[in-house]
Order: sequence, then structure tokens, then C-alpha cells
Amino acid sequence: MNITFACIARTTPAKQLLPRLFEAVVEDAQRIYGEAKDHHYLDENMAMFNADRMSGAWKPATWHESEGHIFAVSQPPVPVDVDSSEDSYWQTVAPLIINGQQSRLLPNHSGMHRRPDGSVQIWTDSLGLGRCYYVITPHYVAASNHIGILTYFLDGPVEPDLKAIGRYIHAGWFTGDDSPIQGIHRLRESATINISTTGEVAMGEHTDLSLLVGKRDVRPDFDEVVDQTSRIARNLDKLSVRTSSIYLSGGRDSRMTASVWLSGGGDAKVVTLGTLQDEADIAQELMSQFEPDHANNQDVRHVITYPNPVSITMGLEERFKNAFDMWDGDAAPSNVRPNVRIPEGRSGLSIGGVGGEIMHGYYYQRPGDADRIAKLENPVDYAAKSFRNPFATSEAAGAMDGFFDQNYLLARKRGLDDMGSLDYLYLVEKFRRWGNQALGSMAAIMLSGPAYVRACFDLTPQDKVDKVFPDEIVRRALPVWSDVRYYKANSADSKKSMKKSLPPSTLIQITSMTYSRILGCGRNTFRKIK
Repeated sequence: MNITFACIARTTPAKQLLPRLFEAVVEDAQRIYGEAKDHHYLDENMAMFNADRMSGAWKPATWHESEGHIFAVSQPPVPVDVDSSEDSYWQTVAPLIINGQQSRLLPNHSGMHRRPDGSVQIWTDSLGLGRCYYVITPHYVAASNHIGILTYFLDGPVEPDLKAIGRYIHAGWFTGDDSPIQGIHRLRESATINISTTGEVAMGEHTDLSLLVGKRDVRPDFDEVVDQTSRIARNLDKLSVRTSSIYLSGGRDSRMTASVWLSGGGDAKVVTLGTLQDEADIAQELMSQFEPDHANNQDVRHVITYPNPVSITMGLEERFKNAFDMWDGDAAPSNVRPNVRIPEGRSGLSIGGVGGEIMHGYYYQRPGDADRIAKLENPVDYAAKSFRNPFATSEAAGAMDGFFDQNYLLARKRGLDDMGSLDYLYLVEKFRRWGNQALGSMAAIMLSGPAYVRACFDLTPQDKVDKVFPDEIVRRALPVWSDVRYYKANSADSKKSMKKSLPPSTLIQITSMTYSRILGCGRNTFRKIK
């Protein structure tokens, strides 16, 4: 993770204490992740920090100063509608941020902008996929993609938010604007925090999501999806240091993603898991029909890989300590199954089908779902079965009270009062789990651009069930792939695959652990400076 942080002191005592607290923030960031380029800014009112530790992954810097403006981002936001390059990157991106046009930047980032007059804006991307948390008290406004360092700015003691944890137990991620800690909140989709030079705070939005998801009587513009997503792929290729890995199986979603990336002209290592022979055969057939863009020196190679069993060398306590140092509990429990190491910021992009779920109707794929949903006063209630946890305590179960009603109201605010409200629930809740909880040094979700999202919400429910979208995209991006059959593993095939890829001796199952126990595991940054 590339730690980025900003804090504005709102009172005289807070301003006097700010340098000391800022020193502690930087000390914690360096203790966890090590030193990098470590950009600092400190004046009498505010402090700003960005580790800029991603030069091994991204070509553009994550800290930029120009004409009195200072920008700090968690990772470089990628333009979606103009071509970009390392040399022109900040000349393209800075004006978009200054003018409040963050909707033209690919989701999965967050950032801070100090203006020449000393005012500050903190924002997250249009879908809220990027990690960003904040604290607002009478004394401070602080924000970061790291939860632990924000505990320095709380007014009271550091205490777990039991209601939020109860919802986490059911969902598998922190919902809404929850975090594990009372007083610390997640900045939601398209949200901004504007802080004036005198400390006044205004919450707002840089993007009206109704324009992306609201109901309208038009067919999806698949040509625009291919055009924009191919440009996103080219920009990702140009702005990343290493050759990206593109995953290709026998299914629809990976074929669609690979076809868009390859047709955009980007270099790629196309990866297929060889644990299912039929899947490997189809991938080889697809790649044999692909012709790289030799005129532009497109470098593409296809590899079939077999998972290597990974030995778990770290004890559970060490894994939890590292996990909580980095993520403070806002991560999937499965992240602690293997060894948990601090990332070094040199990874390459891995492009798969993340984001494909919103084109398939995640919550209504089975026969009869549509009829059952139509009878409900609140369609979002239909998703409740996906949030059940039979092992939850009564206290945790009560934390879900009102959750689905509140999300239906949010969907209606965006113009969705039917089955589309379930798709909106996925978009602003479960979708962000993937990018937010991958948590490595290099994460990009190609299937999150505005043209893609708009087209998904222009599909009819039946279009989604029939999986119309990926076929339409492949036919436009790489027509030669359209006639190759798909392959979907059955249960017997999946069992063979598991035996082939993960020997029983390498499996680990964590049966139960209470959240209160986890919170006590090695969190140095929960201390407070008095």
C-alpha cells in the first residue's frame, strides 16, 4: 500500500500539536512499510504525506507539485477518455482534479489536493473502490488510506465499532461508511471533503452517479464500451512499469476482458491455469487466432501455468500482526490464510474479470428470481440471504437492522426502484470489496470505467441473465474469437482441479476467531499521544 495522508488543524491548540502528531504518523508509516521517497508538507494549518513508494509498479509519481498546487494520490488515477503517457501524465490529470472532473479517472484510487490558497479537497473515486478514511472533530480533519494512523486524531480513546463489526460479520467487508474504529469513517463513492483555510468543512460529490446508473429507455452502447475500455487498457499499459498479466480461461468474462486489452494494442502476458485441460485447450485455440499489432511492436505471449503449493511459514499471530499493521481489520479474513508479507511496490498489473458481476445480475441469476423480486415492496430485501451468517451472535444480527431499507433509499435516489436497485447494491457495496481488499501495491479494475458501468445499467434484467454483454463486446473487440465455444467447469471438473492444484497438506482452515481477539493482536498505532 502507498500510504497517503492529510490533516488540517482547526484550532490553535491543534495547530500547536500538529507537528508532533505528524511526526508520529510518518514514523508509523515508515515502521510498517519502510522508507520510500516520502514526500512531506507542513505549515501552521496542515500536514500532508505521501510515501510515493510505487515507482517499481507505476511510472507516474503519486506526489505532484505545480504552480502552488500539491496533489497526493494512493496510486496514479488513469484517464478514461484521453490517451496518456508518463511524460504528459500530470499535465492531463491535474486539470481534471482541479476542475472536479474525477469521473474521467478510472476508479480504485483516492487523493488529496492542496490548492494555492491553502484550502484542501479530499476525494475518492466515482465508485468508492479506493481506500480512503477520515476523521472530523472540532480540532482536526484528517484523512488517509490507512486507518491506524488516523487514531491519533480521535477525540477519545480508540474503541472498536461493534455495530460496524456486526455488519462486517454478515457481509465480509465493512459496509456503507463503516470502519472497524468508532469515529473513523470510509469516504463513500464520488465523495469529497472540502476544507477551507479557516477550517470549515463541506461534504459533497464530484460525480452524480444518477447519470451512470439511472433508468433510461435506451440500449447499451457497446461500441462506446469497447472504445473507452480499450483506451483504458492502453493507458494502463503505458503507465505501468511491468508487462501486465491478463487472465484467460474458457469462460465469457475473461475472454471479454482479454479481447478488449489485446485489441487495444497493449503488451501482455496472457495466463491460463492448466488445471482443467478443456479450459487450456480453448485458451490455446483463442490465442492461436490472435494476431499481435506488429506495426506497433505489440508484445504478447501466452503461458499455461500450474499452481505451486505454497508452504505457510508464518505463525497465525505473525500473520495477524502484519495484516493489522497494514489494514487494521478492513480486509477479507481469507487474507490471513497464506503468509502475510508487506508488499514492496514492484508488482505488475493483473487484469481479470473483476467488475463483470454487474453485467450479469449478481443477485438474480436463478430461474424464478425475477418473479419473486417483483412481489417485494423493497427489491433490495432479496439480497438478504446473501448476507446471512448462521454463526453470528444476536448482537451481530441486530447490526443489520435497516441495512437493506437504507440501501433501497440510496438506489431510489439514483433513479432505481426495481431490480436495478439490486445491481446498485452490488456496485456500491460488494464490488469495492475486490479492489479494496486486494490491498497490494498494484491494483487496477479495468471493468469500472463510466461507459462500461452505464452500459451495464442499460441492460434489461433478462439481458443480464442471458449474459448478452460479453458476447457483444467480444464480437466488436476481437470478432475472430466469437465463434470459439465457451467452457464452464462442472462440479466434477472443479474437484479434479482442486486435487491438481492444491494438495490437502497445503490447505488451512480457520474455523473461528472473534473480532475482539483479533483487534488485540499487535496494533502499535492504536497508542495515542497526549
